[in-house]
Amino acid sequence: MARPRIYLAGPEVFLPDPLAVAESLKAICAELGLEGVFPLDNALAPAEGESPAAFAARIRQANLDLIRGADGVVANVSPFRGPSADDGTAYEMGFATALGKPVFPYANDLRPLLQRTQSRLPLAHDGKEWRDADQMAVEEFGLPVNLMLVDPATGPVHRDFASAAGAAAAFLVR
Repeated sequence: MARPRIYLAGPEVFLPDPLAVAESLKAICAELGLEGVFPLDNALAPAEGESPAAFAARIRQANLDLIRGADGVVANVSPFRGPSADDGTAYEMGFATALGKPVFPYANDLRPLLQRTQSRLPLAHDGKEWRDADQMAVEEFGLPVNLMLVDPATGPVHRDFASAAGAAAAFLVR
């Protein structure tokens, strides 16, 4: 029987050596009876004369195809360039959810989103709620990420990759 395939969503693709990180994550998946699939597994390169926008569109499509071929997603929703998760990761999570695939998030900062935001941006309390410099309210649900990134069916935001992958294995490996 084939091992369940898990798409490994997250900003790790931006690290200096993303393939080394991918191998580490895939090894944890294998120990749990899962097959980890990393966005860079496609090994795409720009075609001669291809515009950056056309290359970006090919990367996007290839990653969406990897998600379509996966049984679920483990997603790194740690703060990325600010208090919130990487927007590409959030998109991939939503895409997987729309396809009916379970998503298992994890973060290196499990403080509530309000606290994460307060530590990175100036906020002011208007007597009712906390607002940023653009007067946007910061949600206070006690979750470490936006409420749309947490699915009660697959559990909370996990403390690390191994915990999230373990939850995915418990959910998918039968």
